Amino acid sequence: MFLEGKVKSYITDRGFGFIQVDGESKDLFFHIHDFPNKNFVPKIGERLKFLIVEDNGKLKADQIVRLDLKQSNFDDQANIATHFHIQQNASPRFNKNGRKGHIFSILGLIVIAVLAVKVYGKYQDYRQARQQKTEQLMQQQAKIVTQQRQALGDLPDHIISEQGKRNLEDHIYLTNKPRSEKVSASIDQQNAVQHQQASQFKCDGRTHCSQMRSYDEAVFFLRNCPNTEMDGDNDGEPCERQFGR
Repeated sequence: MFLEGKVKSYITDRGFGFIQVDGESKDLFFHIHDFPNKNFVPKIGERLKFLIVEDNGKLKADQIVRLDLKQSNFDDQANIATHFHIQQNASPRFNKNGRKGHIFSILGLIVIAVLAVKVYGKYQDYRQARQQKTEQLMQQQAKIVTQQRQALGDLPDHIISEQGKRNLEDHIYLTNKPRSEKVSASIDQQNAVQHQQASQFKCDGRTHCSQMRSYDEAVFFLRNCPNTEMDGDNDGEPCERQFGR
């Protein structure tokens, strides 16, 4: 016969408590395992319906029904238990296929990441090579400008820059020509430089190194003007100490 009562005490750590039975002076022992839903902890004063049974010579509550819990709580718990049961009993084949798909997805992401790193590395190498080539061309142009400044003396910077640019273009052109054409072009370029120097310098009576403004001017005077005194050791190189030769 079912009786009713309410929870009088409950020890959470040990999972048991006592029920105050309606119309009885003695409390009845209960254990959490005898509750239909163990996810909801018994509350003090909660109404229960139960049977009294004997267990190892002692009386306790059994087949406990929790009267204060709403039916919706039971329905929610039943749905959760059903969903958990379906997951636990799912087809092993389905679970195996799911794991395989997950592994393939991870492998695909790894492959994509590796390819992206390689492509980025090649792009960085290309940019670095292009930057080095540009720097080399700039260094060549600066060198040519310096040489032109020494050869032409104190001329405006924009004139020297234009001359250096033309010389750089000539250098690139000569680099890509056949050897025979390179030799011919080099000779033409030397003749052009000599002609330019001839038009730049002229014999005006100067004979000493201290009167020279550049090494190229001293060479011109030594080779083309009389009575110069700029090559004491007669080696064809004038004003060596002055111009650091």
